[in-house]
Amino acid sequence: MRLFLYILRDFFKYLIGALCLTLFLFILFDFIHKTTRYFPRYKPSAGLVFKMYLYQLPGHILQAMPIAALLASVTCMVLLGRTNELTAMRSAGMGPFRIGAPLFAGGVILALTSWVLSEYVIPVSSGRMHYVEEVQIEGTPSFEIAQGVSWLRLGDMIYNFGTYDLELQAFQDLRISRIAHDFTPVQSVEAKSAKSLSKDSGWALAGVSVMDFDEQGNVTRITRKDEMVIKMPVDVHKLQRERRLPSEMSRRELFVRIKGEENSGRDILPLEVDYHLKLAFPFAAIVVSLLGLKFMYSSERSAETARSILLALGVGMSFWFLQNSFLALGRRGNLSPALSAWAANIILLAIVMWDVWRARVTSR
Repeated sequence: MRLFLYILRDFFKYLIGALCLTLFLFILFDFIHKTTRYFPRYKPSAGLVFKMYLYQLPGHILQAMPIAALLASVTCMVLLGRTNELTAMRSAGMGPFRIGAPLFAGGVILALTSWVLSEYVIPVSSGRMHYVEEVQIEGTPSFEIAQGVSWLRLGDMIYNFGTYDLELQAFQDLRISRIAHDFTPVQSVEAKSAKSLSKDSGWALAGVSVMDFDEQGNVTRITRKDEMVIKMPVDVHKLQRERRLPSEMSRRELFVRIKGEENSGRDILPLEVDYHLKLAFPFAAIVVSLLGLKFMYSSERSAETARSILLALGVGMSFWFLQNSFLALGRRGNLSPALSAWAANIILLAIVMWDVWRARVTSR
C-alpha cells in the first residue's frame, strides 16, 4: 500500500505540473492572438478580460487533462526507472500491472473529475463566458432568436417570428397561419408587434391584419384591427439562440436537443457524436495514464529517457490525430457515432496492453 501511494503521489505531482504548464500555454497563446485584433477592436476592461479567462478555465482544464495525464504517466515511470526503483520493485516480484495500479487509479480519478467538469461545471461556466465575450465585450444583443427556429408549428397552427425585444417582451413582425389538413391556408394573422401579457399565454397584438381564405386558398376577407389579444403557447426562452457549442453542453442537454431535432429534418449526426464523446473523452484519461506502463522496461540512460518522452509525445499526437479523424468520419456518417467516439481509445488501449505484454516477455 505504501508503494501504491508513493507512485500515485508522484503521478499527481507531475500531473499538476503538466496541467499548470498546458493551461499557461493555452491562455498565453489565446491572449497573444486576441491582442492583435480582438482587444484593440472592442477595448474591453481588465475586469471583463479576467472574467472571460476565468470562465474559460474549466474548459481548458478538461481539454488539458489527457495531455497532462500522458506526460505525468510517462515521466513518473521513466524517472522511477532512472533511480532503479522499478528494478527493485520487479526484483521483489511485482508485475507490471501491480506497479501500474497507481497509474490506473490516477486515471480513474481523472476520468471522474473530467466527467464532473463536463456534466456540471462547463455547461454553466461556458454560458457565462459566452455572455461576457459576446454581450458585455462585443455588444451583441443579450437575447437573440436562434437560426432555423423563427417558425414553429403546433398542430394546424404555424407561427413565424421576427426579432424579439427582451426588455419590452415583445416580438416585432409576427405572422400566424392556420392551415387545413392538405396545407391550404384557412386564416392568416399578421401583426407589427406582439407583447407578452405574462399570464395564460396571452399576447397583445398591435397593427393587426386578419386574412380569411376559401377552400381553394383564395383570400375572401381582410380585416384590420389596431389591437387584438390572442393565446399563443410559445415559450420564448426555448427560441433563444444557444451560445454554447455542443461540446460545452451536458450529456443530458445534448440528449434533449437530439430528441427535439430528430424529426425536424436537420442533421443530428454531429450532436450524436458529441453525445457519445461525453463519455469517451473522460475515459481517454485512463487510457493515456496506462501509457506509462509501456516505458516500465526502458533503459535508465539519459538518452533512453529523452527518447521515451519524445516517443510518448509522438504516441499522444497520433492518438489525437486518430480521434479527430474518427470523429470527422462519424459526423459525416461514415462511422456510427458511438464507434467514432470510442475507436481511438480502443486502439490505443490495445497497443498499450500489447507493448506491455511483449516487453514483459522480452525482459525475462
